[in-house]
Amino acid sequence: MTLSHLHRRSLLLGGAVVPAIVPARANGQANWDAQPETRTVAEVVPVAMREGPHLVLGPTVTTLNYLNAYTVASDFGAFTAPSDTRLRRLLREIAAIAELKRISQTDAFAQAAKEAAKSPLRALGNLIDDPGKTLSAIPEGIGSLFNRVNEQINRGGRSNYEDGSAKAALAVSGFKRDYAASYGIDVYSTNPVLQQELDRVAWAATLGNMTLGALSIVTGAVVLQVASNVRLLEQARSIVEANPPSELALRNREQLKRMQVPSQVTDRFLQNPMLSPRHQTLIVIGMASLGDIPGRAGFIAYAAQARTEDEALLMQQMAELLASYNASVAPVRRIASFVNLPVAYTGKSAVLLLPIDRVAWTERTAALAGRIARDLPDRPSGAATEIWITGDATPLAQAGFRQLGLGLTQRCASRLPLLD
Repeated sequence: MTLSHLHRRSLLLGGAVVPAIVPARANGQANWDAQPETRTVAEVVPVAMREGPHLVLGPTVTTLNYLNAYTVASDFGAFTAPSDTRLRRLLREIAAIAELKRISQTDAFAQAAKEAAKSPLRALGNLIDDPGKTLSAIPEGIGSLFNRVNEQINRGGRSNYEDGSAKAALAVSGFKRDYAASYGIDVYSTNPVLQQELDRVAWAATLGNMTLGALSIVTGAVVLQVASNVRLLEQARSIVEANPPSELALRNREQLKRMQVPSQVTDRFLQNPMLSPRHQTLIVIGMASLGDIPGRAGFIAYAAQARTEDEALLMQQMAELLASYNASVAPVRRIASFVNLPVAYTGKSAVLLLPIDRVAWTERTAALAGRIARDLPDRPSGAATEIWITGDATPLAQAGFRQLGLGLTQRCASRLPLLD
């Protein structure tokens, strides 16, 4: 099971090459949807998300390989969002950037910056990433600030999304998690503008004793918050927000041990730099919530192969969908892999839960659907085969699935919420 940026992510749904039954024109040629597909943003995005005080979406949406791609012009630069999920995240991040910039203009920030300039820790901003070689240079009176350094060293590095050891040890990362929680954003985001603003405010909070209470935070992004009625995922969000990466790693390792995931698989999963602590924690909690069923270790091994941020997010959302389906639709009895996709088996159905934006009826889709309809193994006698997607399907795709006897549920995120 190998995956590659957006193209490699699309291969998760494109590995099948066998022929399939498809709708046909009178002349006998298959009737395919055009790819890429271009639509107006008004056809795809709710009006409340198309523009805001600091941003406006580009006029068109391009769909290719099951994902919608967007452009966004903002007061803070131009951005792209390669999927619906990444767009929702980006809009929250832009709102947060605006608020963080507003904070940097407040009297509280100015006073904190003044105090920070006097701090004996100011010069430690350049502490190298190997804290074991530099701790001896730090005055004993501030040793308590480094109480998690050993855990970070033992963890064996960090993901590509985390702050360096200096920032973590000086509590900057803790303040960043607080701010991120207040704004409903992912503290491990790779948005460089967001990270720069989070850093500025968090350093002022760390060295200048600026508190959240002094900032009068108003996110301006309430309309973009994920409305989740799944308590499990809300608890997972709280765990990520409250704990530093080293503690999340310890927690996840213990959970995986209880799930009897082989230690070598656990190591690959936890040491994968493309899986942030947030990705890992949501995946582990999602798997743990399924109970003692077959296939959980296989899913962890599957997720451990993520090679890009988009793949990592895909794995996280698959775990979220599995957990939510199990909690609110039907108990999942086991998970298996077929054509490089996880399949959830219940007593009455086999379900593929896919966090994708748009299904067009192409040769690739028809081949994959045909193979699922014909060759899915170990299907219980009389059980239905269902495909649930977070986005929608074209009319041709809907007809194709019907012809193959595959159930299709569109926009399933309204029933199975995602944290993004």
